[in-house]
Amino acid sequence: MLTSLQIENYAIIRSLEISFQEGLIVITGETGAGKSILMGALSLILGNRADTDVLFDKSRKCIVEATFNLKGLHLEPQFQEFDLDYQDETIIRREINEHGKSRAFINDTPVNLTVLKTISSLLVDIHSQHQTLMLQNAGFRMRLIDQFAQNQAILNDYQQILHQWQQEKTALEALRVKCTEEAQRYDYNLFTINELENAQLQPDEQEELEQRIKELTSAETIKSHLFNATRLLSEQESDNILYILKSLQQELRPLESVGAEYAAFNQRIENLLVEAQDLAYEIARKNDNVEVNPALTEQLNARLDELFTLQNKYHVDDNKALIALLEKLQQEVSSFTDEKERLAESEWNVKILEEKATDAAKKLSETRKAALPALINAMESRLQQLGMEGSRFSVELESTGELRENGADTATFLFSANAGVNPADITRIASGGEMSRIMLCLKSIITDSMYLPTIIFDEIDTGISGETASKVGQMMLLLSQKHQVLAITHLPQIAACGDQHLLVFKQTADNKTFTNIKQLDMQEREQMIATMMSGENCTESAVATAREMLKHAPHKQS
Repeated sequence: MLTSLQIENYAIIRSLEISFQEGLIVITGETGAGKSILMGALSLILGNRADTDVLFDKSRKCIVEATFNLKGLHLEPQFQEFDLDYQDETIIRREINEHGKSRAFINDTPVNLTVLKTISSLLVDIHSQHQTLMLQNAGFRMRLIDQFAQNQAILNDYQQILHQWQQEKTALEALRVKCTEEAQRYDYNLFTINELENAQLQPDEQEELEQRIKELTSAETIKSHLFNATRLLSEQESDNILYILKSLQQELRPLESVGAEYAAFNQRIENLLVEAQDLAYEIARKNDNVEVNPALTEQLNARLDELFTLQNKYHVDDNKALIALLEKLQQEVSSFTDEKERLAESEWNVKILEEKATDAAKKLSETRKAALPALINAMESRLQQLGMEGSRFSVELESTGELRENGADTATFLFSANAGVNPADITRIASGGEMSRIMLCLKSIITDSMYLPTIIFDEIDTGISGETASKVGQMMLLLSQKHQVLAITHLPQIAACGDQHLLVFKQTADNKTFTNIKQLDMQEREQMIATMMSGENCTESAVATAREMLKHAPHKQS
């Protein structure tokens, strides 16, 4: 339960600290005194976002700190999940600095807002006037039914399968688009592959062809030059190089015995002679191989034209790029085959997951239907407790045929305030006061099945008065037997039922107005309840009536 709340520098709250008891705590105050601001500060502890607008003094940070007694709630596993130190007396603190930056702490360990919301949702539930309007929201109605049916585990299983199905469907659609695009290119790719494969491309073929054609087109000139070169190196000619080198060798050989330097001359001549003979052989062989062949030249030019045509067609510069294109297209075609296999596999997975999600939705629907009779009986019983003896309540659960976040069902709450009148959609026929009582009954029933320490009712008594207000107070008091209940109210009948009465009021100091809160003693409670009944100028009879209300009102604590 919430044991204390400390607020510093929030909205028009300069500084306040309040302790809370067990049972039913009523919080009253004039309109505009700051009760909603108090709830706003508490909402920071529950993980709501805030900015610098909440700062009372823009030069200082805002601090909201709540202390909870968790003994007996068995929340150790949840703390361990987030690596938090568990303590029976747990302190949750929220800070907003002058720049709007927020920090949150649980037992002095920094946490993000997700962790803060997760932990605080196990401790406090705030029910406000706007939640009555949320009865018009289909998802909210379904959550109420699931809470009563204690469907959280089943709902979690369903949503896990649903999300897997939705993710697989998204992936399937993307795969279908990709396969459609690739199918449009598939025939073209096959044609291109066939054309390039038939061309039997070789990486360096173009360069080799160009060189071969160059030789063929200059064959006669090449043979003439090679013939003359061979003649200059031929031993049959008296003025050829070999004859000269041999003559030079004969002239220098007698000098070998003179010294090493002369012997070296002769060795160098020998080397030149060997190289010249080898060169003569190579040139002669090359001359024999050079041919004049116009037909071959035409054939090679045709092949070169074929390569140029392919290169121009596919906008590349050489054979290597054509081969790279061929390999790329072969890979795309192979990949398309793989994608089609993946598409078939994905379609199967989507089908299986949809069947699983449908089965899980049916199971969820069955548990809801099974819980409805008990929910309807409990609602009608509590509505009667609130003075609506002839009222009827029922729930119409129908299948939407669609798998949604909360299943495949839609729920309509039906209500009739008078006997003999068939129930109709609650959002169309219930008055504001009836909606408040219906919502209070729903909340009281649901929280009976939840192990939630603290429940806060923020002015949900709109549209009710008199004896009905007393019965609402009694229901809150009954609820406080299992939970700590905080009720912000304008009704004296509810205020009289409280085990603890807190007053929110405004003060002025240093030309500034700020909100404060205090606990009322019995005499102060009498005066406050009398004022709530008759206004500021309350009479002695109003005080006496207030005293009687407090004396006879049921209380959990003495």
